[in-house]
Amino acid sequence: MKSKILGKEKAWIPFGGRSGQASGAGETGAQGDARESFCAPSMEGACVTVCTSKAGCHCGSEAVREAFVDELARRNLPVEVGLGKVGCGGKCRNGPYVGFPAREFFYLGVKPENVAQIVEESLVKGYVLFPYLSIGPDRSYRNDIIYEKDTGLIATIHDKVCLVEVAKYFLDFESGLSCGKCVPCRIGMQRMMESMDRMVSGTGTTEDLDQVKSLCQAMLDAPMCEFAMTSSRPVLSAITHFEDEFRAHIERQECPAGVCAELVEIQRKRAIRERLKGKTKKK
Repeated sequence: MKSKILGKEKAWIPFGGRSGQASGAGETGAQGDARESFCAPSMEGACVTVCTSKAGCHCGSEAVREAFVDELARRNLPVEVGLGKVGCGGKCRNGPYVGFPAREFFYLGVKPENVAQIVEESLVKGYVLFPYLSIGPDRSYRNDIIYEKDTGLIATIHDKVCLVEVAKYFLDFESGLSCGKCVPCRIGMQRMMESMDRMVSGTGTTEDLDQVKSLCQAMLDAPMCEFAMTSSRPVLSAITHFEDEFRAHIERQECPAGVCAELVEIQRKRAIRERLKGKTKKK
């Protein structure tokens, strides 16, 4: 979309073809500001995303993605269809998932035959279609994540969400809430948080990863209440489905999503050193 703004083509403006300037009464917000388009030309990344299937998942997400690409091309709308990440182990009951990163909400259970309606009503007109909207409080903790307690499914609204940071988020979310009556929860939570802190800062080891796995299992097998189970399950889901991201943090000191600040800085400095080495060799 940015290339079309910089080039000769005019950017596509939805909401009935109105431009960013209000053309009459009722087209401005409560404070007098013009309403921004659903797929704003200034936004970074994809306007709509479709979950990427993992092995064993047969929800039909690829067909939904193709339907979006075809429908947008048919309408000549310059909208990028991006990727969301999902780990479900074939237990998905509410997919395929469609995300709207700029608006921070998900649609659930989207089928190819629903795509034309979603493009028309949501992307063009700017309406939220409540029959598809993810509003269950048991499924979501923050706007860019869906986690299902009953199935262990974990999904992100786009592919620039770091699952290691997400696992740490869940632990931070639950920190300080343990009653302290049983060792797996009282001590296990603290040890896991220490390991996760090392992973996101570039000092983590494979022993940290193994410890988190073992502690998650202990908190499922030997606690005195449900709290330890609900605290450890999302972390275990993230590791089970996205262990490659955890290993990238540990073995290469890289955050593939570019989210963990200390690792991003390590990557930046490493790139600078490589460039300087390249210049020295040329001389």
